[in-house]
Amino acid sequence: MNMAESRRDPAEQAPQRQAFEPAYRALHRTGELRRRAGALWAMMGGCRLCPRECGAERLQGDRGFCRAPGTRLVISSYGAHFGEERPLVGLNGSGTIFFSHCSLRCSFCQNWEISISGEGMEQSVEELAGLMLCLQDAGCHNINLVTPTHYSAHILGALDIAAARGLRLPLVYNTCGWERLEILGMLDGVVDIYMPDFKYWDAEMASKYSAGAASYPELTAKAILEMHRQTGPAQYAGGGIMQRGLIIRHLVLPNNVGGSEIIMEWIAQNLPADTYVNIMAQYHPEYKALEYPELSRTITSAEYAAVVEKAKKLGLVNLDIQDRWLL
Repeated sequence: MNMAESRRDPAEQAPQRQAFEPAYRALHRTGELRRRAGALWAMMGGCRLCPRECGAERLQGDRGFCRAPGTRLVISSYGAHFGEERPLVGLNGSGTIFFSHCSLRCSFCQNWEISISGEGMEQSVEELAGLMLCLQDAGCHNINLVTPTHYSAHILGALDIAAARGLRLPLVYNTCGWERLEILGMLDGVVDIYMPDFKYWDAEMASKYSAGAASYPELTAKAILEMHRQTGPAQYAGGGIMQRGLIIRHLVLPNNVGGSEIIMEWIAQNLPADTYVNIMAQYHPEYKALEYPELSRTITSAEYAAVVEKAKKLGLVNLDIQDRWLL
């Protein structure tokens, strides 16, 4: 993740921020946002919010594959975050809300204490709305929802409450990329910025390292195309702050476990050349990674440089690159 900051004075950004209206406000005014929140809530009965469609009766208090506690919402932390991509961070930080639990459950998860062990505190939908408004009051440039998939019903409910109280920040959907198209359809007109991972190209790798998620490459590719259809490429306000669009993250894994160069080829063939792509180098063995020899080390500079060079040769021009890893 890039720690650089925009240097533009916040006062210069204010006119653009005031003129911008996030997508969800129109749905709030018509009552459609509340209706969609209710529809997603109903889908927790025989839960099918994520591609596992595990069928857990979350409305009855059962835990799904993600291990989220029924209908209860668990948040690990929230606040202004300065470790995200520069167009999200600006001067005042990205207003991140880290949700606990996860449906993908990667063997090498860097935040496994949150995503798998479920560390965090229970919050109500009303309290989540309050956190969103608190981040806006702190001057954050957006509301950044980290690992949101299994809490999408709670999020839309909170968003409706917060919009009624004056929330006007762009909404960032910070996801592992493994999403159902039906759910993304319900987020159309709600999310301003999609930020999916594209972790693997090979189904066998996805199944091996992410708890049987063999459909990950296929569904993630389809999901990213739908995300781009909804928001288009990155659009910026004053100071280079992103207000709408798509950011794709790809974490380079050792021994080409993720199929990095093929993923770059897919992006170049299916999306505009100016699609924002963050090629990430910060992999280190966490959680159960040491059980797999091919994942038991950090990447080399040569592995990272090869992916960057491939992306450049393919004509991708909006790359977020960690220069210190280049040869």
